[in-house]
Amino acid sequence: MRQKSESPVNNELSWLQVRYEQRKNRSVELGINAIDKLVKDNNPVSYRTVSELTRELDPDGEGIHPNTIRKNSELHDYFVQHRTAKPYKPRKRAVKQLLDDMDSFKQIKINRDLERVRQRYMQSTKAELVEHLIRLELYVAQQNQIWLKNEFEKFQ
Repeated sequence: MRQKSESPVNNELSWLQVRYEQRKNRSVELGINAIDKLVKDNNPVSYRTVSELTRELDPDGEGIHPNTIRKNSELHDYFVQHRTAKPYKPRKRAVKQLLDDMDSFKQIKINRDLERVRQRYMQSTKAELVEHLIRLELYVAQQNQIWLKNEFEKFQ
């Protein structure tokens, strides 16, 4: 019969917790010092510049990684207060006005540049493509009705 070995789990976790706190405090201290120096020297405050300056300020020459600034909430809050770079905002797409009338489909030429058409559709959003497809189906349904009506009138 095997005996289960009991590891001192609590002792290991407390040691790891102490080490984690030391590294966290070191990162916060280095980051805040770097940000303050950049602000004092009127240099831009960005993730990259803070990370590079921490390598210079760190006695070990290790510095902190830009992701450390993002993940450490205390350091990130301080960084956001002093950053000079604008946060990334995706561009707003121009909204294309969809014509409500079905006459726009009558103007489609059979010998048009299909590669250009493909590029234009690839730039459309999913919602725009769905709207276009619905309008196209309505147009086809209306044209079928007109054709059936004309065919029926031919035989009367």
